[in-house]
Amino acid sequence: MGVFETNGIRLPKPNYTYITRDEDARRAVEDISRYPIIEVDSETTALDPYEAKIVLFQIGLPNRCYIFDVRNDTVHSTVDPQTLKPILVGNDQLRLLQNAVFDMKMVKHHYGFYIENIYDTMLVEQLLNLGMKTKADLVSLVFKYLGLIVDKEPRGTFSDYGQTFKPFQLDYAGNDVSVLRLIRDLQLEKINRHNFHDVCRLEFEFTKAMCEMELNGIILDADRQRDILSEIEKEKKVFGDEVTEILSEQESQSTLFGVSLINLDSNVQLKKALIRFGLDLPDTAVGTLQKYKGLPVIDALLGYRKAQKFISTYGESLIARINPATGRLHTGFKQMVSTGRLSSSDPNLQNIPKKQKYRNCFVSQDGYDLITADMSGAELRILGNLSGDPIFIDCFHKGIDLHKRTISEIRGISMDEVTRPMRDAAKAINFGIPYGLSKYGLARRLGIHEKEAEETLDTYFERYRGIKDYLTRAKRDAVRNKCSISISGRKRFYNIPPYSHPEYKKVCAAVERQGTNQPIQGGNADTIKQSMIYLVDRLEKSGCDARLLLSVHDEVVVETKHEQRYEVRKIVEQSLIDGFGRYFNVIPMETDGLIGPCWLKNPCENKTNGNECGCTEMTLKDNDIVCTECGGKI
Repeated sequence: MGVFETNGIRLPKPNYTYITRDEDARRAVEDISRYPIIEVDSETTALDPYEAKIVLFQIGLPNRCYIFDVRNDTVHSTVDPQTLKPILVGNDQLRLLQNAVFDMKMVKHHYGFYIENIYDTMLVEQLLNLGMKTKADLVSLVFKYLGLIVDKEPRGTFSDYGQTFKPFQLDYAGNDVSVLRLIRDLQLEKINRHNFHDVCRLEFEFTKAMCEMELNGIILDADRQRDILSEIEKEKKVFGDEVTEILSEQESQSTLFGVSLINLDSNVQLKKALIRFGLDLPDTAVGTLQKYKGLPVIDALLGYRKAQKFISTYGESLIARINPATGRLHTGFKQMVSTGRLSSSDPNLQNIPKKQKYRNCFVSQDGYDLITADMSGAELRILGNLSGDPIFIDCFHKGIDLHKRTISEIRGISMDEVTRPMRDAAKAINFGIPYGLSKYGLARRLGIHEKEAEETLDTYFERYRGIKDYLTRAKRDAVRNKCSISISGRKRFYNIPPYSHPEYKKVCAAVERQGTNQPIQGGNADTIKQSMIYLVDRLEKSGCDARLLLSVHDEVVVETKHEQRYEVRKIVEQSLIDGFGRYFNVIPMETDGLIGPCWLKNPCENKTNGNECGCTEMTLKDNDIVCTECGGKI
């Protein structure tokens, strides 16, 4: 394609061969197979794999490319897409892609196989700038690395499946595989400098698991969801009536023919009403209102807002997102946020309320079960591994309740004397410490004086010296190195101003808080992604009728044929244990897979003779979800 110039000019016209006959495609595949590195891209009629069709497939080689017309339309093409399979699977060639998940999903859905052994320029760019504001789309990368401008206007012109492609469309398609090799070559120096080889391997291999989740989706029982919505609507009205009744006491005329004159959805009206009530708040945002919890009007208002948010987020708008082609909800994942974790959107299925009644609406298809498993105490296990704290290690190795042990250490009492409220307080400390829990935060959480909170934290760090040393080291390194590093080598970068900057101390304090937690959340991301890599591969090799549907932080949801549920549960559990164990071995992972007709949160909590049942399998009986052991409903 000629010599690149880095002066802001447009990409030059690519040197391509347009192929429409299968016999020509076979000869091209023979040529392509001789190259150890190829560039791969596709053009489609739409973005949703269940709506789209693939029209073109492009393979880039040094200084030239092939454009295959793969339409199943004898008027335009006789290229069989399966002809391209030998150059898209296997480890003999490295395949360079930009946003590989998009092309991989399309190929899997339409052709039945995944593109393998990939390098994704977009993912690498995100890794190189994790935590910083940056763009990793192809247009931005071409301009950043090559100083050239990509014309993306033609990308919307492929929607007509039966059209005759024009030269500008073929030029556009060819250009998308004419730059990836050059971008990769320039990224490699940075990968080597940061020692990103393992985390790149992790993210590249994880693309298959991500494709699986986005393609498979999960079934939402719309009738059950609407039943819950009806309950929430009633709760919203009760809370709303309570708020208006309290606030109306200050109004000269509170209602007109029984209708409140206060619009609770108007922040302006609500703020004025609260001022008249005696609460002069800066705003009525939830975060502001939570500072005044305990006041009846605020508690009722928070209840109203919570119900309102659920209805707007998980109401008819969620039900409308059910894909008509599959009958399932298909979330879109962003492969990594600043911590390295996944995020979910359109719709966000990682933010479903944790109560079981909400998860009951996410169900398996007939004849199948859902297996839900999470990494037990993942963040605390990672903290123990990173810190080497002897008490943490002792508790996890001997099966001692860490939270009871913590309050026992702090209060100087036996573990038998620890009450449930005491344990809850210790839990707040243990989980809050990695997030930079301060005496002020602890005082607010536990409703105690700051002096007592300070003494509690001092005693904690006296007992848990390993934790204190880890936190000190993590804070120092985050500021000194301007990044935090997780166990895979993933870096979360920080933008720290010069010492003379007026905000220097404030920024450093924020970085220190992030620095204590980033290796833990990053380690959590590393281990759950490795676990899903193992899981997808093992399910495929097992021959079981099972598939990965969803991941929420350190939890996975798998759908399996009912008769294979026990075999698949073992695969799920062992994959989580092994994924964690690849990176951490001082404190190992434990997990119990839950089996049932819906997305389960916990083992059966029904009590018999004062003890929880603890059964890990549920079933459907008379449209109720019941425990197979005690028969209790969940």
